This record gives sequence, structure tokens and C-alpha cells, in this order.
Amino acid sequence: MMVIFTLITSCSDLFSENYIGDLGGVPVDLTKNLVHLVEYNGDPAWGKKREGPKPTRSYDSKINSFGFDVRYTDNTILDKSDKSLKRAYDEEKNLGNSPWVSVNVTSGDRYHGAGGIHRMGDGTISASDVNPVYRYEQLDNNQYGLEVYAQPGIDPKTNKPWREDSDAEDVFIQRDKMGQIITYIKCSNRDVPSPPCQHLFDLEPQMALDLSVQYSRHKLADWQQIEQVVRQQVLNFRKTS
Repeated sequence: MMVIFTLITSCSDLFSENYIGDLGGVPVDLTKNLVHLVEYNGDPAWGKKREGPKPTRSYDSKINSFGFDVRYTDNTILDKSDKSLKRAYDEEKNLGNSPWVSVNVTSGDRYHGAGGIHRMGDGTISASDVNPVYRYEQLDNNQYGLEVYAQPGIDPKTNKPWREDSDAEDVFIQRDKMGQIITYIKCSNRDVPSPPCQHLFDLEPQMALDLSVQYSRHKLADWQQIEQVVRQQVLNFRKTS
């Protein structure tokens, strides 16, 4: 009986329904069917082998990264065990008008710290000693309630605007009342069916973590709804009992 008990105990993590840990200073339960690529502080880098036994996780274990997908139009998180939902995701995820967004959460030793979104956004739009395709100038008109920044000038090699360069991205900024950047979005200018956007914000003061959301530029008008849905989904991971 002792042998059986020991085996069951050592395999408990394998059959557990949740990853548990500390996410941004808050205890969380991450349901395994809903999240992927969960990492903790101290885990080996990708491609590296763990040295020593795998740690036993507790609510004090610092989670530093994981991802999930959510259909922002109806606030439905992808449950990989739901075959019909998984089928809908597979059919819709690459469409230009896809309702699905991909979310990456970083915390623990990967967190940029309070004000990190401002530092990243301001560093991008203020850069001067860089290739012209990475220099920015604010445009006269806001879009969707966001400040808009784009590359000024003409590429002398092509005689086309730098904004039309294959590497060019428009930047969209939201600031708080103190002028600090709290939402930082970069969107590709490429003429493709689903030009990608990366949408960055944090969850301060509720949780010390950064969020990176990927979706098609065709959905940029919905950035506030997307941000609200993603924020709530992360907060829903908080331990309730």
C-alpha cells in the first residue's frame, strides 16, 4: 500500500486540473485546458534540460509566462477539451476578421516593472538614432481614440514613403491623465489579408504583469473591447477558495 500511495502522490501533478502559483503577487489557478506554455521562475530556457527534480508547485511558486486564446466578441476562452469550440477556433483563427485573439502573459522575473509599457512605447516613438523605418512622428489626427505615429519622409532608394516599407509599423498610443503611456499598439502596414497587431498593456495595480495581445489590424477599432475582455480573463484566474 505504501508503494501505491507514493506512486499516486508523485504523479499528482500529472493528473491535476490546474497549474497553481503566484501570478503578479496574486495566487492563481490556471486550468490546464485553457492555458499553454506555463513557465515558472527558475525553469530551464527553451531547449535546455532541467537539472535536478521538477519542483513541487505551490501558491508561492512565481509564474513568469503563459498563453491563452480568447474569442473577444463573446468573451469565450478557448477550452482545448471542447471539440466544437476547438473546431471553430481552427476554422477562424487565420481569417482577417477572426474574432480570436492570442494572449501572452509575462510576470515574475519577466515582468518589465511598473511603468514598463510607458518606457517601451516612449522608447519607440522617441528613437532618433535608428534606421528611418523605425523613426516616428505623430500624425495630426487620432484614430479610434488613440494617438497615431508613423514614419515621416521618403526612402531615397525606392522613392516611396518610409511608411510603405515592408518593415514599417504604425504605432498607436493611449495615455493616462499624467501623460504616461498605458496602451501601446504596433500594427504592420503590409498589404496582406491579416496584417498583425501587437497590443501591450499591464494589469497594475491589481496584478504585477504585462499582457501582449496579437490580432489582425482589421480589428484595431475594437481595441478597447479586446483589452477589457483580456483583462477580465486574467483576473478570472485568481484563486477563489
